[in-house]
Amino acid sequence: MQSLRLAMDDAALRQQAISSNIANVNTPGYRRMDVSSTFQQAFSDALNRLSNGESVGDMPDQTIETAAVQGPARPDGNTVQIEQEMVGMAQNSARYEFAGQLLAQNFHGIKYAITGQG
Repeated sequence: MQSLRLAMDDAALRQQAISSNIANVNTPGYRRMDVSSTFQQAFSDALNRLSNGESVGDMPDQTIETAAVQGPARPDGNTVQIEQEMVGMAQNSARYEFAGQLLAQNFHGIKYAITGQG
């Protein structure tokens, strides 16, 4: 369940970055945002620890920052590519929904084990 929680936290934070990018697609000079590299590394490390049976520990603050990889800038200096953001949003939404469904199934299984009722 910890890995599902982490996946949902990652997807929620990524959704904030994507939403910001879409909202600012017409803002001159806006630079594309993404999940902070610190959080991305901590997320990856936490998943590795979980796969080794270790505890996750504390995660860093969930933040977004200017993306390390920027697409080509338009003449107004904006680096958001709306098509890329829309694809990213669809993929991210699917990951969040999948993790949510798995988490709900886990809780359903726990409820069944406790009560004997589905």
